Amino acid sequence: MLEMIANDVLRVMRGTFLNGDWISLLIAFGAVLVSALAMKRATQISSMTILSLTLYAIGGYLRGVFAGPTPEGGAVTGGRLVGQLEASWSIFMGLTAATLLAYFLAFMLLIFVLFGVRSIFGRG
Repeated sequence: MLEMIANDVLRVMRGTFLNGDWISLLIAFGAVLVSALAMKRATQISSMTILSLTLYAIGGYLRGVFAGPTPEGGAVTGGRLVGQLEASWSIFMGLTAATLLAYFLAFMLLIFVLFGVRSIFGRG
C-alpha cells in the first residue's frame, strides 16, 4: 500500500515538475513558492497545500484560455472561457483519488522543503 502511494507521488512529481513543459513547470513552482512564502507556521501545511493546488489549477485553466490562436481572430470570448472551464472540469473529475492524494503529497512535500529553507535562512 505504501509502495503504491510512493510510486504515485513519484509519478506525479515527474509528470508535473520534470516533464519539460516550461510553462506548466513555472505555474507549479509559482504556486508552491507563493504557498511556502505565505505560510507562517508549519501547522498550516495542509491549508497551504490546498492553496497551492488551487493556484495550480487556476494557472492551468488560464493557460488553456490564453494558449494558442483563437478561431475568432485573437479575442478571448465567453465561449472559449466556458469551453476551457468544461475541459478543465472534466480533467479534474477524471482524476482518481490516488492521483489526487499523490498531487497533495507532492505539493505538500515541496512546500515543506521550501518553508524549511526559508525558516533556516530567515533566522539570521
